[in-house]
Formats: sequence, C-alpha cells, structure tokens
Amino acid sequence: MFMRNGAKRAAIAVFAVGLCVLATGTGAATAASTAAPDEFTRQAKSLGLTTAEAHGLQQRVDVYLAQTGGTQVAVNKIRLGDSGEILLSLPGQETARTVNAPNKPASELCPGNTMCAWKGTWYTGDRINMWACYNFRIPWLENGSWINNQSTGTVANFLDDYGVSKWHDKGAFDQDPDAPWYWVHWVKNC
Repeated sequence: MFMRNGAKRAAIAVFAVGLCVLATGTGAATAASTAAPDEFTRQAKSLGLTTAEAHGLQQRVDVYLAQTGGTQVAVNKIRLGDSGEILLSLPGQETARTVNAPNKPASELCPGNTMCAWKGTWYTGDRINMWACYNFRIPWLENGSWINNQSTGTVANFLDDYGVSKWHDKGAFDQDPDAPWYWVHWVKNC
C-alpha cells in the first residue's frame, strides 16, 4: 500500500483529477457519499458559492477521495471511518472549518485529543483531523503545518513512502507551523 516515490504520488493525483473531470462530465455521482449530490449543492448555495466555486470544491473533494478513501459527508468534509476526517477550506477562505461554524484562531483550530495536519503553513488550507490511532495518508507535497493536541505525551510518527518512521515529535502538546510534507507519506498519530 505504501508508494515508492514522490513522483508516483504526483502522477496518481494528476490521474485522479482526470478521472474526476471525466466523471463530472458524464454526470457520474461520487460513489463514496452519504448524502445525495443535491444536498451538497444546497449546502454550497447556502454558503454563497457560485456554480464554478462549488464545482471546483467538489473536484478537490473527489481528488482526496481517490487519494485517501473515506466518505463525503458534507460539501467540504470527508469522513475517514471512525478515525478522522478531512476538512477542505471553502473558496475564498484561508482556513478549513466545519460548514456553518465560525472561523477560529489558530490556537483553537485543533481540538483536544486530536492530531491535526494542514496543507498550508501556519495552519492554513485543507486539514486532516486524526482522533483514533491509525496510519493517515498525507496527500501533500509542499510545506504545511501540524499540531499534536492529543493526550499529554502521545507521540506522532511521520512515515516515509516505505511506511518507515523517519521522525517523531516530542509528544503532545507539540506543533510545527512550517513543516515539509514532501517526504511524509503517512502520519501515525499514536
């Protein structure tokens, strides 16, 4: 299951985007969804998203579904079983948040007993919330950020493409506002 190199990850992402565009063009629905596509469309409209913004957001969701698995449960949320979730930042917003919830300062972005990873530096962009012990796929290649806000002392391991732990944090509470994701393919949050 672990990939052999970063180039392979990038190629898969490009392929997934192509499949998403093809599926969207043929009117195919996302297989991993707990709500009807109409519900996500209603959510997008209630948020004031244009048709183009809603379409772009759904394409991003589809890429994550192809890369990480999971089930789409809201216009910007993917549930990763009972282990965690991915929240996507809405168009025009810097930080990912649950729909209909206010933006919060970075100090409040990662709830207790959770390991959080962001696509962007300084806790911006799409976010993976990890609350159960699991190997979480990290689909990003650029620098991002993370906060380990799990129970005191819980150590997060950062694994390479072979699934080997190449680094671990000092244990909760710990954080890095500018962390390189290019070599991290998985995070085992416990």
